[in-house]
Amino acid sequence: MTARLRMLKAPRVALVGTYPPTRCGIATFTASLADAMTTTMPACRIGVVASVSEQARHGDSRDVVAELVSGSPRSRAEAVAALEDFDVAIVQHEFGIYGGPDGYEVVDLLRESSTPAIVVLHTVLREPTRAQRRVVEELGRLADRLVVQSASARARLLEQYTVAAEKVQTIPHGARPNLGQPARTDGSATVVLTWGLLSPGKGIEWGIDAIARLADLDRTPHYVVAGQTHPKVREVHGENYRESLRAQAAALGVSDRVEFDDSYRDTASLLRQIRRADVVLLPYDSREQVVSGVLVEALASGKPVVATRFPHADELLAGGAGLLVPHQDPAAIADALRRLLTDEVLAARSTAAARREGERLSWESVGARYLELAGELVRLPGPAPIGPRRIPAPRFEHLLALSSEAGVFEHAKLTDVRREHGYCTDDVARALVVLMQEPERSAQLERLAETCLSFLESAQLPDGRFHNRLSAADTWVDAVGPDDACGRALWAAGTAGAGATTRAQRARAQRLLEAGAGFRSPWLRANAFAVLGAVAALGAPPRADGALELLRSAATGLGCVSRDPAWPWPEPRLTYANAALAEARIAAGVALADDGLLADGLELLAWLVDVETSGDHFSFTPAGGWARGEPRPGFDQQPIEAGAMADACARAFDATGEAKWGDRAVVAAEWFLGRNDVRVPLLDQRTGGCKDGLERDGVNDNEGAESTIASIAALQQARRIQQADRSASISGAASIVATPTQRSAAPYVR
Repeated sequence: MTARLRMLKAPRVALVGTYPPTRCGIATFTASLADAMTTTMPACRIGVVASVSEQARHGDSRDVVAELVSGSPRSRAEAVAALEDFDVAIVQHEFGIYGGPDGYEVVDLLRESSTPAIVVLHTVLREPTRAQRRVVEELGRLADRLVVQSASARARLLEQYTVAAEKVQTIPHGARPNLGQPARTDGSATVVLTWGLLSPGKGIEWGIDAIARLADLDRTPHYVVAGQTHPKVREVHGENYRESLRAQAAALGVSDRVEFDDSYRDTASLLRQIRRADVVLLPYDSREQVVSGVLVEALASGKPVVATRFPHADELLAGGAGLLVPHQDPAAIADALRRLLTDEVLAARSTAAARREGERLSWESVGARYLELAGELVRLPGPAPIGPRRIPAPRFEHLLALSSEAGVFEHAKLTDVRREHGYCTDDVARALVVLMQEPERSAQLERLAETCLSFLESAQLPDGRFHNRLSAADTWVDAVGPDDACGRALWAAGTAGAGATTRAQRARAQRLLEAGAGFRSPWLRANAFAVLGAVAALGAPPRADGALELLRSAATGLGCVSRDPAWPWPEPRLTYANAALAEARIAAGVALADDGLLADGLELLAWLVDVETSGDHFSFTPAGGWARGEPRPGFDQQPIEAGAMADACARAFDATGEAKWGDRAVVAAEWFLGRNDVRVPLLDQRTGGCKDGLERDGVNDNEGAESTIASIAALQQARRIQQADRSASISGAASIVATPTQRSAAPYVR
């Protein structure tokens, strides 16, 4: 149990939804969440209000405190009465599991109940009917919190529905750790597995076609399709779909290589079957699926995945845990399977990435997140520090004060905005990056993100480069900005293209990056910033060809690593934002599957960390730069150095899973809190404002945009890593929760 949870009184939690013996994904989820919460906090009391189509489905189950029967006002009154005995209700929502048109009876339940409610949206439709939209928006109004299970689900919810952004939390679908790979040394066939309730739209026909294209492999894969036909499909169409698949396999001559397992498997049996697989295939036709429990289970089992490009696969495979393929394209599926089954290096890398991703999805971690959210609603005692050092949440009050409807002002005298100095693209781009990295953006932050995006659109020139300086009178005062500013603008464009809330904003940001894809520069940092933008953009569907072009060209402009071990740095002198040169190599190395580039980035970062570490803290390169032979420490040390170091170390942690990099990212953030050469804080924790520099005798008291944004970035990375450490303390293994801007793109197989 985490330190935070230990400070909470054990809450009484009611779970509302389908529940075993009902056979459906929501029932399994409800039972798994109940187990996870009581495992994490044994004193927690759990009761279930089970949604059923007829009375007494659950008999004498000790967990079930009431049944919510479709079409029965009496059972709803009994359920409302039962909820009064609990501190909070966690309500599962899926169209079809409650009574009434589009399940509207769950809205009636919440309207009549006074128990604080968390509503978990298992489906977020892109094009709902008017009645479906009404149900979701009513639930959003009545609930105290809404939970979605992926970043793409959150983006779609805020884009398509009228709900309060501050209510929306993202907690991933859980899975049981299920590691174990069969050693196939006897030449037996490799196993490709698809499982789940069978119905048209699962795309099994494309998988069968792909298997037929792999007959030339020395170890011909065996394709297992496991799962019963969906009950609602069977009621109407019987086993027609399954029989059509059998006929297809026979026609293609692969009946002996395609196995249909329609037995009902309990959890333990299913997990054993997953462990026997070499690759998991998700050939789904759907382009809308924002949550896939099968995908989560595959990653928790450490299995490489081949999946069509539906939103949840785009998100979870972005770290390299598998290969994405176009929809309904058996040739692409066959190519992806061939690569994973024959390229041992790729398979090992994908397996390692799957394990890292799966660790953060453990049910214990997910249960802890729900318990913490429940604790917030019932106003139980607050959190204690997590681990030996507490990193505060970033605050945005000062950044908002520095902003106007046009952009972000560059300078401040003390805390007062120097409007007369105007705006710069550099700082607007920096602001947009940290706004995209903030997982739960308020309405104010969403407005600022829109302002920043509009600023960059106005700043872009016909050749794809950018102005940098805008006067307070709204006039551009330069013909074209320096290369570093253009690189930062592309970084922000790529980041917003992947992480902006609305589809329109993402498309606009992607157009900015596409227009700038021809950017070329002799300057190392400009190329580094462009690399980071291109890598972020590659994680955003649809894949932008310009992003790959930009990544390849900018990666070649990162300079040459010296083979002098005493000075491997690609410049004779350290200057500013130094760690970005290492981070860009790491990011490009992962995105391009270039192990040499990745190794160079990690080597440079390790050297820079060593050079800039003094005892238990960082002593960063001062504003005037530093070269061998010059005295240390140096002043004035700039917040941008600490922010860049936190970003780079977090990137290295994501790429390697090594705890040392996560620790260094946290230490970089602590520089702002007083863990520095002078032992004074630069961060105002009340407002989020940050001093402009660390001096020999204190700080530079001005709080400009660059410094404030750098501190926000460092806090975001450190808290993200500490949250991962929390998860690891529960699951017993290291994990990391990577934001979309921190992940590199999964290869797109064609």
